[in-house]
Amino acid sequence: MPAKGKHRRPKPSSSLTRGFVAAGTGGAALALPLIGATGAHAVDKGAAPVALPQEAPKAQIPQQRTAPQAQQPQKAAPQTDTRTYSVVSGDSLSKIAADEDVRGGWQKVYSDNEKVVGEDPSLIFPGMKLTLGGKAPAGSGSSASAASDRQASAPVAQQQKTERVERTEQRAEQRAEKRVEKKAESRRTERQQSKSSGFSAPVPSGVSTPYRASGGSWSSGYHTGVDFRASSGTPVKAVGAGTVVSAGWGGAYGNEVVIRHNDGRYSQYAHLSVLNVRSGQGVSGGQQIGYSGSTGNSTGPHLHFEIRTGPGYGSDIDPLGYLRSNGVPL
Repeated sequence: MPAKGKHRRPKPSSSLTRGFVAAGTGGAALALPLIGATGAHAVDKGAAPVALPQEAPKAQIPQQRTAPQAQQPQKAAPQTDTRTYSVVSGDSLSKIAADEDVRGGWQKVYSDNEKVVGEDPSLIFPGMKLTLGGKAPAGSGSSASAASDRQASAPVAQQQKTERVERTEQRAEQRAEKRVEKKAESRRTERQQSKSSGFSAPVPSGVSTPYRASGGSWSSGYHTGVDFRASSGTPVKAVGAGTVVSAGWGGAYGNEVVIRHNDGRYSQYAHLSVLNVRSGQGVSGGQQIGYSGSTGNSTGPHLHFEIRTGPGYGSDIDPLGYLRSNGVPL
């Protein structure tokens, strides 16, 4: 007969040693382990197991991850061909443009740096900063720094300008010396040619009245020869080898000598004071044939000289051209 009020120890389940009981506490789910009967308080048979109340853990709100901000790519510095050039002694805009391969030449360099250089493109100073490949920054030409550079470089620029002027003057002097030397060489050559050809000037002086000068002093209305300056008694020479065709009085020509040369031309020497040759005589180039004077129709001592195609008046040709063609310097 069973005793009342006695309890029996419930048999533990062999298939379940641990279990989970859900208890609602504050709306949160709590999982608690059920310990086997050997380690737990005894309970009445058939009574539902009750979980011990425990404080439910606070619900953990998952932290939201903030997406990393995309890194903005840094803007690359714009590529440019513009660069700065520092002027050195001996520079010029054309030299800089050539050395630095500036498209547009020195005009481009000056156009881009006009405010820095100023009105004179040939006046640049050592230390001056030029912009190549683009316009110089606005205001750089009028900035205190640029003004200071120009002021500091002014003595150097003045010295360079003085040196350029001196070099220009030296080159001008050298060119003048070369012209004089060339002219002297030409005269020496002509004298040598004259000696080799046997021709010479009739007197060693210049022309006072040119060939073909017009006026009422001549019956033909123009001068048929040239007048050489020659005071009375100046030796007169045959201009080339030939034969004397006449020597004596020639009317308005006064005392004259006419020589036929080997090329068929005739030379006439008028207003002579003394004759040293006679008709039919052979003469050589440079041989003395008389002395100058003022005989005949003459206003003063001089030598009237003609070259003719025939022995008489009116067949005249340019006498100086004839002498020059035979190597006589005049």
